[in-house]
Amino acid sequence: MSASSIPRAADVASLKGMALGTFAYSLFAVHDALVKGVIYDLPVVQILFMRSVVIVALCLVFGRAKLVRGLIASSNKSMMLLRAVLTLAAWCMYYSAGRHLQLAEMTTLYYFAPVLTTILAVIFLKEQLTLARVGAAAIGFFGVIVACNPAGFGLSLPAIMVLAAALCWAVAMILMRTISKTESSLVQIFSLNLFYVLAMGAVSLPFWQGMTPTEIAIVVATGLVGGTAQYVLVDAARLVPASVLGTVEYSALIWSFVFGYLFWREEPAQAVYYGALLVVAAGLMLAWNERRPRRQMMATP
Repeated sequence: MSASSIPRAADVASLKGMALGTFAYSLFAVHDALVKGVIYDLPVVQILFMRSVVIVALCLVFGRAKLVRGLIASSNKSMMLLRAVLTLAAWCMYYSAGRHLQLAEMTTLYYFAPVLTTILAVIFLKEQLTLARVGAAAIGFFGVIVACNPAGFGLSLPAIMVLAAALCWAVAMILMRTISKTESSLVQIFSLNLFYVLAMGAVSLPFWQGMTPTEIAIVVATGLVGGTAQYVLVDAARLVPASVLGTVEYSALIWSFVFGYLFWREEPAQAVYYGALLVVAAGLMLAWNERRPRRQMMATP
């Protein structure tokens, strides 16, 4: 293989990883809209439990006994457990806050997670700290502040819960990137949602409510969409650094505005749009600049 073909191969892998990440986060946006559609009628823990049951069932259909044996034999069970705890905490806080915030508001706040992921990737994964990454982190942080304070909803308890969820998600992303080096996507998704089923199964019983056929259909849809998004995201994590994967998360921000308006006629305050634009600009800037260091690194003998 010639030296010139190595950078091109690296670019293809990087672009593929970013494309997969963009697709995964777009699916998560659809997932969030589905959850918000039933969150006013059903407890969060019940929604998460039912969604995870669907995903676990799908994993067993595709992986069968080999999947279970793979999880039992894994040397990363403690890391997968920690990731499951963090993501569960993130989901519970995020969707609980969804009762009090517009979809665009809570999504914009939650998208502080990629900034945190970039910082944590430098600290724990020893990824290179470039000027572009620092600049994107600063712009993204400023965008969240703009969207939060002047927007009229301020740093309320729901807003703080979303920011705490973003921190949990960022740490979970670092763990996912590490685990992906040795574990298959299916094992990771299976372990994650199996933990959700066990944890939420007991917790949801006191709050359980009967569901209409429409609500059942929506919850099953969240499992199908959410499970697909998780699988694609893990595959993307194998192709690009955590800091780069975090930035493509911004691509789904536009869907929160679209879905919020189409389904709930939500019209965010003007400052939320300004903040969202800054957040998206930070992600685009970093994604563009990531190609040059990667090409130079791959071309080095």
